Formats: sequence, structure tokens, C-alpha cells
Amino acid sequence: MTRPEYYGNPAGLTDDIGVVRAIYDAFARRDLDAALAHMAPDCELHAAGTAEAAGRSSPYRGHAGMRQYFADVAAVWDELVLHAEDFRVLPGSVIVIGQVSARRGEERRLRSVVWTWRVKDGLAAAVRVSDMGPLDDQAAAASS
Repeated sequence: MTRPEYYGNPAGLTDDIGVVRAIYDAFARRDLDAALAHMAPDCELHAAGTAEAAGRSSPYRGHAGMRQYFADVAAVWDELVLHAEDFRVLPGSVIVIGQVSARRGEERRLRSVVWTWRVKDGLAAAVRVSDMGPLDDQAAAASS
């Protein structure tokens, strides 16, 4: 099913969605410079999955924090793919619903995720990743 571009965006705030989509695209290519071009210098990334796997307890802060996040992704995961599927926007915020698939050695993970972005002055100021749980458990619960 295809959705119109304005779906989940009744106010027509396409600029904020464009910022967030550009960051997902840059991450998929592992293009740090392209991601940073859309992120505020004092941005914050709350990505507990990667942070915990890397032995980190605090959010990634600023452009230096984003550089560390990209380095942690490369060090911790053999594969990490973000599947951003549904974009909703309110003034100053973009909510993205999707999945994360990850592999570390023989261990595979498929998680349902909600990303909450704060966008200010055309740049991503913060993002919080909320892990909604493994998809395998949700599929099992739905079939029972």
C-alpha cells in the first residue's frame, strides 16, 4: 500500500521530514559528513541499544558524539539496518515508526522501534530511540 506524501503530515511540514529522511539516507550509506550536515552542533542522540553494547551509559552529544556513534556502530554490529517506515510530523517534531535489524556474530535481532526527533531551525536537535520490543514476540502474541 502506498501512502500520499502528506500522510501523517496534515500541516504540510515537509521540511522537517526532509531533514530526518536525509539523516536516515546518510546513515544507510554510513556517510557521517552527510548526516552531520543535517544535525545541530549540540544535537543529542539517545540510542540505548548501540550505546549499551558499546559500554556507554550516556547519550551521544554534539558532532563529536555522532562521530563516536558511527564508530560504535561499526565496532559493535556486523550489520545494523534502520527501516524507517512511517513518518508523522508535528511542528518541531518528527515521529518515525519502523524496525531495526541487527546482526552481531551469529546473533540476529529484529526490533520494533519508534524514533522521536526534535527539529529546530532546519537541523535535527535531538533524537530518542524507543525500543518497542522484538518482532518475533509480537508475531507470536498476535497469532495466539
